[in-house]
Amino acid sequence: MDNASNNNTLMAEIESELGRRNIPFDRDGNPLQAYVRALENDPIGGCREIVSACRSSGQRRRRLQAVIKEGNENGYWRGKLPDGKTTLPTVQLLRDCPTRWSSTFKMADRVLMLNPAIQSFLLETQNADIADFSLDVKDTEVLRDIHQIIEVPHTAQELLSSERTPTLSMALPAYELLTSKWTQLQSTIWELSHYIGVGLDKLKQY
Repeated sequence: MDNASNNNTLMAEIESELGRRNIPFDRDGNPLQAYVRALENDPIGGCREIVSACRSSGQRRRRLQAVIKEGNENGYWRGKLPDGKTTLPTVQLLRDCPTRWSSTFKMADRVLMLNPAIQSFLLETQNADIADFSLDVKDTEVLRDIHQIIEVPHTAQELLSSERTPTLSMALPAYELLTSKWTQLQSTIWELSHYIGVGLDKLKQY
């Protein structure tokens, strides 16, 4: 059975169980279903596709930089950025690498940072062949949630790497940071609480 079938079965079971408790739930119209579909789209994999496509040639790398600069100069990003910001940094997208600490977090962080410019870039006529890599609103929402979760081990790793020789006195605060922040996120990002729980179980094994 594929993931879509598994999720459809799960949603049907949830609908049935909540119905027995007289809690309204429509598996076809509920926002959770849209979240599940976005999760199935693999937002991290989508990041990799975007980064690979936008960095596939010097011409595309330069054009993305130009899009960022033009948007900054024209005020095009106003109202599209968090915290009232009006400009984007003129930086490149980052690839992730399995052998580099926090590289997946940094890749996702950069894609989210530059997302308005990326969307404009992908919509340009000459980029029609990669336009489908664009992240929609729900994909971006799920990516932001994943970003919050993997930011926690990134922060802990940064704490440890600030010392040339990490000691137990540094490792314990890092461990406490991981467990407390992930436990908090289980309630605020409940859609991904199972995956956070897997991470917490791994921590407890150490």
